[in-house]
This record gives sequence, structure tokens and C-alpha cells, in this order.
Amino acid sequence: MNEWEKWIPLESMPARLYKESLLDDGDSLRIILRGETEGQKYSFLFDGLVLSYRNSDEGSRLRMLEHLHQHYAHLEYGNWTLFKMKNSSYLEWFAQESLERYEGIVEVEHYVFLTSNDVIEVLSADPPAITKMI
Repeated sequence: MNEWEKWIPLESMPARLYKESLLDDGDSLRIILRGETEGQKYSFLFDGLVLSYRNSDEGSRLRMLEHLHQHYAHLEYGNWTLFKMKNSSYLEWFAQESLERYEGIVEVEHYVFLTSNDVIEVLSADPPAITKMI
């Protein structure tokens, strides 16, 4: 359960990103992350079918961080921000809560944005549109 893998949507994207904003406007979910240097700002726009998302303070996800440390140290999770998760307990919880309404209809991906202060998780049937902002 909860098989983490690095997600590299753009080769030029820095490994470490920080949350600038998270906006749910009812029609879409936009996450804006920035790098450590000027000009490294990226928009992740989920404007398709977002089934669920959650944002937690990283410091309150100690069990998750311990799991990463024990089983995924090779992913250098402390120096990486973007992940996808297979066999996700969050996705399993969502399937149970929705009475498996979407089972066999859509392929849902579990995206994880692990920043120094936040853990943002998105369950979406569509990948985000990623734009480098100026």
C-alpha cells in the first residue's frame, strides 16, 4: 500500500519547490509552487475531474514521513517535491466513501506535492496543466 514514485513532469523543474498558493475556485484547483531562485514559479492547474484533495501541515504527517524514511529514502524525498502514489490508501478511502462510484469509469491518479511546510494530495482523473510563470 502507498507506493511512492518520483514525478518529473518537466525536466527543467527544480527538485525542491515551495507552496506559494492553493486556490479552489469551484471550477478548478490551482497550486502555485516556487523554487529557491527568482523565475522558478510553476502553476499546476487541475481543471478536469478533481475527485478530492487535502492539504496538511507537514509537521502533522509524522507517520507518513517515518514511512518515507524507512521505505523510500532512495527517492531523496527530503530534496524532492513531486510524487505520484500507486496503491494509495487515500484513493482506497475515497473509493469506499463514494461507494466506488467511479470504479471502472475513470482512471484516477494520486498526486502528492511534498513541500517543506505542506503535504498537498490531489486525486484527479486528469493530469494538471503545468505552466512556468514569469
